[in-house]
Amino acid sequence: MSWPPKNILVGTDFSASSEAALHAAAAIARRDGARIELVHVLPPRLRPLAGFEPLDVLISPDPVVELEATERRASELAQRWAPGLCRVRVIEGEPVSMLVTLREELDADLVVLGAGGLRGARHFFLGSVAEKMLDHPGCPLLLTTRTTSAGEFKRVLIAQESPRSKSSSLEIAVRLARDERSEVIALHVAATSSAELERQRASAGIAARIGQIDPTAPAQVIVRRGDPAREIVRAAREFGADLVVLGAEQNRPDYGPGAVVKALSRSDQPALLIVWPSPTEKE
Repeated sequence: MSWPPKNILVGTDFSASSEAALHAAAAIARRDGARIELVHVLPPRLRPLAGFEPLDVLISPDPVVELEATERRASELAQRWAPGLCRVRVIEGEPVSMLVTLREELDADLVVLGAGGLRGARHFFLGSVAEKMLDHPGCPLLLTTRTTSAGEFKRVLIAQESPRSKSSSLEIAVRLARDERSEVIALHVAATSSAELERQRASAGIAARIGQIDPTAPAQVIVRRGDPAREIVRAAREFGADLVVLGAEQNRPDYGPGAVVKALSRSDQPALLIVWPSPTEKE
């Protein structure tokens, strides 16, 4: 798993949050020379049974006309937010399975989605798609709710579950922050019963790990007690974080998306970067 990304997959349903996703992806692509694949997934058309055509088939637009109109709209979106950086694709199918397939087909290094998409029979259902993508481990997943200045992340909050172990999420977060020239706040939420000495050791351990990745990183390390999801959200608001980075393994021993990740994906953070552990982290 590496950073910066070279192939970025962006899903759009033309909602405000998915426009923020493309805006963020474009900022990364411009800086790092990455390519963007902008995709919109049309829901499958219902097929009429012999002698019967459902009402929604009868009133639905002509598929060729709809495809051409959607391609134009996607191309206009690409031209507005990422001119010269995008290849546009409009496909039909089930959104999650199509995104997972494209992610592997394109060998994507990063998937970017809006965290709160439109809802309706002819739309991408991106709000639910973003959450369902958490059940499909792969390259890092960036979820956005709204755009930041120039699409950049100037304050990055890293939620570090283990204070002493290496993690892909910590490494990617520090590298991203270095590229963005961002202020870094590393947060570890300790068990309620943790003694003050243990909290000091946790802080020193995380600072040492950050120093191994980038000795010049201007990182502030804080250790708090309490519910992890609540403390992460509180710290993100307190420090005005543009981006929260955390590992998908948080609170789950089998390295799936834990309760903390699920809770954060439903919160109103400007952006959330979820990183699955590397194979060596699972050993």
